Amino acid sequence: MGWTQAENDVADVMIWLRCNHGREVSYADIAAGVQIPDGHRLRRSVRIVRVIAANRGDRLERFMPSTDPARRDSARRRVWVTRYMRNGHGDDFSARDAMSAARAAMTSVKDMHRATTFEAGNPHSIARKAFATMAQAADECITKVAGIDKVDPQAVRQENTSLLTQMIADLEARLTEPAAG
Repeated sequence: MGWTQAENDVADVMIWLRCNHGREVSYADIAAGVQIPDGHRLRRSVRIVRVIAANRGDRLERFMPSTDPARRDSARRRVWVTRYMRNGHGDDFSARDAMSAARAAMTSVKDMHRATTFEAGNPHSIARKAFATMAQAADECITKVAGIDKVDPQAVRQENTSLLTQMIADLEARLTEPAAG
């Protein structure tokens, strides 16, 4: 029994990328190097190689715009490139990848905070307490990541920015006020 075309494609892409370790390469570069047309077949192989690389301890970076001004396509747009990094090797490109992932994660946490805060304050919500807990956790995550908890309390007033927490504090203040006669 021989290998399937897909298995051969993955093997060819893996070998070619490992031989071009650390270099910025685009889909067009990979296609020319392995003699596979730039299309679905190649992109499927690259996705599988990314998984194999992760299992080996290597890393195939996400495709990002090239930082090299000379790498432009015919319309003068930046070319999207990746790098194959063997285990234990890294450079500034992986730092860009890490920053991109961190921004995406924080955007998700902020979206979660906004959505759960709304649902916690919604009188028709199916689980107000659960959403309130999730909103508080997201708020604490944002505070922790921003480093506000590390700053001297005299320099920065510790405030929970959660809308739900502010609403609860307002309600508690109203309940503890003496009744106006």
